[in-house]
Amino acid sequence: MLVKHLQQKRSEHIIIMVWDGMRPDLMSCDNTPNLLKFAQNGVTFADNHSCFPTLTRLNSASISTSAYPTTHGLMGNNILATELDPYHGISTGDYHNLVAFNQVTNHQLLTTNSIAHIVAKSGRTVATATSCSTGAAFLLDHQQNGLIVNHSYVFPKSTPIVKQFGSAPEANYPNIGRNTYAIDVLTEYILPETQPNLTYIWLSDPDYTQHHYGLGTAENMEAIRHMDDNLGRILSTIKSLRIEPDIFILSDHGFVTHEQPINITQRLVEAGLKASEKSRDVICVDTHIYIEDNDEERIDQIVHFLQKETWCGPIFTHHMESGNWKYGHVDGTLSLKLIGNDHPRAGNILYAYNWSCQTNANGIRGTSTGGSHCGHGSISPFELQTMLFASGPNLKSGLVSQVPSGNIDVGLTSLYLLGIEPTGKHDGRILYEALTNGPNPEEVYFTKETTWVEKGNGTPPFKEIVQRSHVKDTWYLDKGSVFR
Repeated sequence: MLVKHLQQKRSEHIIIMVWDGMRPDLMSCDNTPNLLKFAQNGVTFADNHSCFPTLTRLNSASISTSAYPTTHGLMGNNILATELDPYHGISTGDYHNLVAFNQVTNHQLLTTNSIAHIVAKSGRTVATATSCSTGAAFLLDHQQNGLIVNHSYVFPKSTPIVKQFGSAPEANYPNIGRNTYAIDVLTEYILPETQPNLTYIWLSDPDYTQHHYGLGTAENMEAIRHMDDNLGRILSTIKSLRIEPDIFILSDHGFVTHEQPINITQRLVEAGLKASEKSRDVICVDTHIYIEDNDEERIDQIVHFLQKETWCGPIFTHHMESGNWKYGHVDGTLSLKLIGNDHPRAGNILYAYNWSCQTNANGIRGTSTGGSHCGHGSISPFELQTMLFASGPNLKSGLVSQVPSGNIDVGLTSLYLLGIEPTGKHDGRILYEALTNGPNPEEVYFTKETTWVEKGNGTPPFKEIVQRSHVKDTWYLDKGSVFR
């Protein structure tokens, strides 16, 4: 694939729209007619990927930086910040916590440049409208380079949003009130009044409703139809304003039905591997486990405990100091580096919940342990496979690309379309195959790679496998599994 001399027209406006937790297989003519038409008129990325762990705020950071956690440093929906709480993780869903963490880390909340920052530094404008958590919204533009509108805060405060639109309504299932509020702000103020060069719109459904009611329920379908109506409003507004943005529509992660809630802290205490639920010798934050003083004996003990637990999926540790970097330094584990999580803020151990292809009561495939109802966060293809569609004057029409892609690619592709050089470290790639003057997808070479490791002594037997897709120097995580 030769792209060095690609002559591509530039865009004046980019819109990135996120449907939180939307699985591609839940699209239908009845539920998503606007989205299907949008996809048919543009590019469908049939093999798009989330980032692991498949959590909202981690993926918000990945979308905003075109990078994996190993580069941006936001490790999950909860993070360890002992300066703020010495015993527990802090929630990244509350932007006040993120502001505090940014201060204690000398403004290193994220350890690479965000796309919004790069766009603003080039002299262009940025705006964000959201109904997601304040933390997920903040992570899209944490340096506050442009207007940010959320149901709970507005930046800058002098912006006349509340005066014009009033306060956002309370949350509900589906979250129609707050989603509509964000769309009102976008279509009646941001697009007509400011016409930013880069616009983020992140809506909380269907994720918000799926967590409460489950996959395939009537409420789930209602939430998806509402999301499609919101897309219709955006497209109608764009047409009336006679602007021609390049638009990307994606989901941050997929979704599964949960089978078995797990309290890892309690289980480690019961196994004698943690002194008490509030002790600092072992701290569990999301699925990261931090061991005091990097005690190697305790690390080994906890890993071997997890390998015996049937609810636990693949387990990752820091890579071997000598030998193949794909393998963890603890027997029977793969490395954090292999899955894009080898940041200094990572735990000594990162585990995934076990998953299956079983269907739920509504016929939706994909289950995992680790929760009481319905959610995401693990390493199944049902959570890692996400939707991505793109349409606009600088993008191809009627194309279905089987070339692997990821949410980490959207920001870099947006910069390219805007004619802006990226600064800082990024892990994604430019989706050249989607551009009007780009190569055909069939000309883009990609590979699938499987890496596995088996516990040395084999008692009890334990083997874990990770599959990744590669497009030149960019990789994407397909799935991970264990065999006992």
